[in-house]
Amino acid sequence: MSLDPLSTVTPARLRVLLIPVDNVRQSRFNSFVERLQQVNVVRLGDVSPDSRPHRTMFSPLAFPEGRILYDLSTSLPPPSHLALTPFELYREPLIVLGIADGAEFDLEHFQNDGQAEDNGAASSFDEDSREVPGFESLSRSLDDLNREHPKALVHQILVFDHEGFTLPKGVYPVPSPAKSRTTTVKTVMCDMTSRLLGEMAPYAKSLQGLPTMDSPRGISEPTFNGIASALPPHMGHLSRVSSGVNSRSSSPAGERLDSTHRMSMPARVTSEMGSRSSTPDNRPTSPPSGRNTPPATTNGLTGVSAAKSPPRESGIERARAESRDRVSTGGFGNSSLGERERNKGKGRVGIVIGAMYLLAGRWPDAVKELVQSATIARASSDYLWHAKALDYILIPDTFYPGSEKPGSSSSRSSKHRQSDSLAEIGGRKSLDPENRAASLRSLTNLLPDLTNNILNLYSRAWTFTDDKLPPLAFSQSAIRFAKLLSVIHLSAGKLDDSALRHLVLNTRMTKTETDDSDGPTFSTKLELATLAFRAYPSSLPDSSLSVADHTMTLAGIASVLSVLGYHRKKAIVLKELMSTLLPALVQARKDGAAEMGVHPAASLASLNASVRAMPSQNKSSGSDDSEHGLRSFLSLVCQAYGILPLEPIGSIKHRGQDKQTEMQKSKQTKASEGIIARAVQQASINASGSHELKLEVLRSCINVCEALPDLGGALQYSVELLRTGGSSIAPGPDSSDGSPELLIEEQIRLANNISRTLSAARHLGFQHPEADYWDEFLVRGIEVMETSRSRALVSHAKPELEVVESIEAKKEKNPFIYNPFLKKSSAAAEPLLVAMEEALFQVILQNLFDFDVVVEHIELLSDGLPFECSPETTSIGPYRTQTIILSGTPQAAGSLSIYGCTVKVKGCRERMFLTFTEPWALKPDIKGRHVGLAQMSRPKSTASDPIKSKIPPPKGPTATILSLKVTEAQPSISLKSISLPQSAIMLLAGETKTFVVTLQNTSETIPMDLVLLSFNDSTASQLQSALANKDLSPVELYELELASAHRQSLRWHRKDEDRDLVIKPGRETTFEIEVLGKAQLSHGTIQVDYGYLGMPKTEIKDRFYTRQLVIPLTITVNASVDLVRSDILSLPSNYGRTSQQATTNLESAPFENDYTNATPTPSSTPRDQSHSRLPPECLFLLDLRNSWPSTLTIFIEIQSSNTPSPPNPYFKTYSRTIHPGTTHRIPIFLPRFHLPNAHDPIPSFNPLNARQFVVSSTKSTPEAERAMREAFWYREAVLSQLHATWKEENTGRSGEVELRGLRLTPRMISALKLEELEISMAVSLAEPHPGSASAPVKQPNPTTFTVATQTFLSIATTLRNHSTTPIHPLLRLQPSLANQPPSIALDLGNRLLVNGVLQRALDVILPGKEVKIETGFVVLSRGRYEWGVMVEEVRSQGSDRGDAKRDGKRERAATGERVLEDGGRRVWYGEQPCTIIAEDIDEDEEGSEGGEVEGSV
Repeated sequence: MSLDPLSTVTPARLRVLLIPVDNVRQSRFNSFVERLQQVNVVRLGDVSPDSRPHRTMFSPLAFPEGRILYDLSTSLPPPSHLALTPFELYREPLIVLGIADGAEFDLEHFQNDGQAEDNGAASSFDEDSREVPGFESLSRSLDDLNREHPKALVHQILVFDHEGFTLPKGVYPVPSPAKSRTTTVKTVMCDMTSRLLGEMAPYAKSLQGLPTMDSPRGISEPTFNGIASALPPHMGHLSRVSSGVNSRSSSPAGERLDSTHRMSMPARVTSEMGSRSSTPDNRPTSPPSGRNTPPATTNGLTGVSAAKSPPRESGIERARAESRDRVSTGGFGNSSLGERERNKGKGRVGIVIGAMYLLAGRWPDAVKELVQSATIARASSDYLWHAKALDYILIPDTFYPGSEKPGSSSSRSSKHRQSDSLAEIGGRKSLDPENRAASLRSLTNLLPDLTNNILNLYSRAWTFTDDKLPPLAFSQSAIRFAKLLSVIHLSAGKLDDSALRHLVLNTRMTKTETDDSDGPTFSTKLELATLAFRAYPSSLPDSSLSVADHTMTLAGIASVLSVLGYHRKKAIVLKELMSTLLPALVQARKDGAAEMGVHPAASLASLNASVRAMPSQNKSSGSDDSEHGLRSFLSLVCQAYGILPLEPIGSIKHRGQDKQTEMQKSKQTKASEGIIARAVQQASINASGSHELKLEVLRSCINVCEALPDLGGALQYSVELLRTGGSSIAPGPDSSDGSPELLIEEQIRLANNISRTLSAARHLGFQHPEADYWDEFLVRGIEVMETSRSRALVSHAKPELEVVESIEAKKEKNPFIYNPFLKKSSAAAEPLLVAMEEALFQVILQNLFDFDVVVEHIELLSDGLPFECSPETTSIGPYRTQTIILSGTPQAAGSLSIYGCTVKVKGCRERMFLTFTEPWALKPDIKGRHVGLAQMSRPKSTASDPIKSKIPPPKGPTATILSLKVTEAQPSISLKSISLPQSAIMLLAGETKTFVVTLQNTSETIPMDLVLLSFNDSTASQLQSALANKDLSPVELYELELASAHRQSLRWHRKDEDRDLVIKPGRETTFEIEVLGKAQLSHGTIQVDYGYLGMPKTEIKDRFYTRQLVIPLTITVNASVDLVRSDILSLPSNYGRTSQQATTNLESAPFENDYTNATPTPSSTPRDQSHSRLPPECLFLLDLRNSWPSTLTIFIEIQSSNTPSPPNPYFKTYSRTIHPGTTHRIPIFLPRFHLPNAHDPIPSFNPLNARQFVVSSTKSTPEAERAMREAFWYREAVLSQLHATWKEENTGRSGEVELRGLRLTPRMISALKLEELEISMAVSLAEPHPGSASAPVKQPNPTTFTVATQTFLSIATTLRNHSTTPIHPLLRLQPSLANQPPSIALDLGNRLLVNGVLQRALDVILPGKEVKIETGFVVLSRGRYEWGVMVEEVRSQGSDRGDAKRDGKRERAATGERVLEDGGRRVWYGEQPCTIIAEDIDEDEEGSEGGEVEGSV
């Protein structure tokens, strides 16, 4: 355990200097020092007293229970400390102990003739043994110790692992641990203590012979300048010579004295201090009574040989001569010193003697001597030594209560209680607890005033006398007092065993709460802080302290402030300490590099090797003590400024969670919570305090570690600077808030520093110098990459199995049946993996800094299933998010979770990183409950209000877990062959071809028992895009749906054996596919959905999975026969073909029964039925163009008017040959017809569009809506009668001609359709009177009649109702003269006689019925007459239709059908007037007139 140099018991420690001798390895030297450290406290009762009578002054028998506390040091104290002796005697090493390794000596050269005495006594050697090289080496080393360290009282060498060879005088063996007992090393220490106590007696007697002691003076040598003293202990060899060479001189007479009578020169009697000593003429000439006069000659205590320092030797001789003169002349005449000066000198010498008793462990004698000397110093107004005496007395009075109190003016005998020694402070209580407790209480009340009095005496001596105490001693005394009073403050004003154990053993101590208002009074925190700040040194350039002393003083002040809880004040002191220490370390590194002959930048390896060579005083740690201590110090500085250490992963426990809950959590859950807590903690740390101040402190820490050099510390704080300078947030994709607050140049410098430190560490052989990565949000996303479409799995529900079996049958009834296998997988669907198949993962990594981050190792972390991941290496560019691909293979089926990655960044330790996908930033803590010092000092809970003390922690980022489902092994099929060359096919428009596809199951063990073929092509995608348009008219929607449903480009000719198709592993099967050539068809795909159920379809419980094999096709469709234009022309009413003409020519195109509502006019007599006129017709013109560079034959098939009989549904086939690039017009006679439901809604093939309430998306008027529907239905009727095909005679290729490009205009519809009320007129002879003769009526054409005048005629008007509603007609006949103006044309009084009225109301004409009305008339004069006809409804369309009709309208309205009827009375006119040509027919002219009429017709 390392000793506190500012401890309260420091003045009671005896310093021992340990020096390696000859060849001692570093590790061996460290182990030897550790063995000595274990027995650094020696009990006086175990020490053998010196048998010489003149050396019993410090005999251990006087106080056997006393303890000597050794301070084993491997470096010489700095000159500033040595300059304080003998004022502070504990600073001078009184023992110089050489450490040698017995294993390094060659045993063959040693001779065992001599015999060593027991307990290290001297041995006799012959001349031969003294010639052994190893023997001479030890003797020479011992002489070097005596010569280099003459101030020490004991010089000896310990040979560890001694093997029994002969040792010279002054060299003592220490067996190896295997051959040692538990008390072996302790015995060696006791023997060394015995020799020390024996040597202290003559030294003390020589001091007693001095008339006075000089007060300490601060050194002012510019050689050190705080640099050499600032070197670490292991580099003491660089300054050891300069630190002890000129301190004191050695006397040549000392070499002539026997070693048994050697005595030491009194301290400070040197040439250096001669200028500060009292004048020899003013000193007393006789020693005090009871004191032994020192010998005339003594050994000098110098660090070099006498030959090197002759001036100093002459100074010592003069001092000795002056001392002898003073003794012989003391007490006579006025020239002697006054009594006051003699008493002052006596008191100073007594104080030094008391300090020696204190070091020797005889505390009762020390108290007695110090009390007497303090009384003398007080009486002599010697403030400085008086204060030092009181300072010394504090130690035995504190740890040995009941001794003489220093406040008395006269000396009183002390009551020694040997049981209250230093050994009992560790826990054993006094034999008289009541008296001991009373003494401690009394001392506790006295200590505040006593310590304040001591410091005031130091200050008074500085002000009123020439005895000015150096700042080092004053500061350390103030710090020791502050520590002592702080312990009393923490223990509530009580000095109990726990407080004393803390003061001596530096054990941990907690603050004691007290409720006793009548208890002891003690100093407040503010008073203690003020006391500590009294030790604050001046700034380094103006201070007399060295850098090491300045640093130690500031560290002591910070320690006191930390105990008192003044963390901010401590932070200021620590920052000043850093500012003091850094320049000295840098200069020391330069000096060390220069001494080694290398450049300072290149001396890192060499200096670091020296660091590793320093012995460790912490036996529980295998690392370097200075490095470990400095790391702790730097960590303390960082904590003082709010840079708190992050909790290790997995060690953070949240409040409110009991142990059982913690045990139930998995390791992964605990690690995840730890990472989230670290992210919140780091963000909280960065959000509190001054950010710039934190960065400045971390930069200083890096500089300190580089100056030492400490590679691990430089790496650690470089990473910490990056972490603190970062944003500590997870920025969004479009956010720039993640930029660090460090300059780009500094970021790059830190990155290079980390790389350089790692290279140096590897060069020195360090094992994995690593630190934590600086960004918790390294992994920003993990996603499963989409595999090839043929390997991806698609999840399906159980009802979709029915589609596999019946989808083809259902398509015949409903082409728009839902096909779930053609749907595109949703982006939010659960990713699926297959057991024992490799999957690829896309990992997004984030780097918010402006330098590259080298990732040496990264792999996925999973939970739930065995998962093998292949590690990868990558480099993340500056300030970006970068994506890498990782592969992994699940080993079994089930649920798999990917929650992060294991990442090893160069220079950082390998650790786990969670996936943080969502942006996150710490919410500002307004109250500051989770940041800075408030987080450290906040109590965990309070008994008064436990609920209030539970402050909810800030909300941390949410980790994203990728949940995956792993299925069982699935089959895999591939395309083995296809009958199409290069999967390409060429067709003509309307042509159909068939090809064969062969598939093979490539799986070795899994069969395929589920297969479904689906198709897609370029026209289908266009149709789907067009169908998605909501602004389509019903006609356009119908055309698109028809093309999608009945004009599919690809079809599967499924056979019966394909119903239960199973492809075994390694087997193959074929599929027959049909392709139809369509315009704009350029490519297509065959989608094969397959899978393995492994059970009957009825036993599937939840879901099943399939894979898809997509076979692309290249389809080229060339134009064949195109419909260029079409037209429908109405024929004149006087034009009519007979049935014989129709058969001879185009054989009149038939028509469907549903639409054949026209009836032939009775224009012919039954006897001429074979030549009867056909129903009204129109002329349909088709212009077809041959776009193929070969001659094509066109076949047009016209449907029969009667019901056709299978298999030939057409009545007439008409063919034409069209040459390439030519257009032919083909006329076709079509019978006119009437559609009763021409205004019905336009249907839809898709059931989804058959909604109950239809609201037209267009803002058309009812008239426009009726016209659109009428055009649609008449167009469908025309297309149903025609079927056109083409054929290439040379190749036999054939196909259909697309006629759906036909569009009907209102004019064409008018020429095609028949009116709802068909009107026809015919003229015949009236019933003849008996005996009368009449000329016959001739009919040249259907609407023209030739009659004779003065003949009774009858005009028959036939009305046929083609509609679905009854008509209430009002008939009006309008005879007139042809080709005459209205005034003359209607003047028929002398020309025409009509039997009856021309206007009459008729009976209701039911749907499909006809009414014939005959009207008699006589033509009186010849001429051309025209009979027009008009029929008007008597009642409107909606009135008087009965309840049934009104119910029907309500039913139609209820179904949402739009009523497009206008509601007014309708009027119908005859298309052509009936023309009557009246002639006067004589018997002679009958023939000639009849021929003329016939010729005119």
